[in-house]
Amino acid sequence: MRIHEGDYAYDLEQKIDPSTMLRGDWKFRVYFTLPTDQVLEQGEAASREAAEQQALKAIARIRRTQTAS
Repeated sequence: MRIHEGDYAYDLEQKIDPSTMLRGDWKFRVYFTLPTDQVLEQGEAASREAAEQQALKAIARIRRTQTAS
């Protein structure tokens, strides 16, 4: 699932263990979307909510870094 935040976006995806087919932790990827998708950061979290929070924190940190430059 991709959620857009201005020029940035993030994906959330739940990992599945291929040997047991059990659902596991959540992965997130943060992108800069213009002109093409560029992965800026990725990580994992124990829940969907935690993955979404980490992705939003990453976008905020990236925006602060870019405006400070």
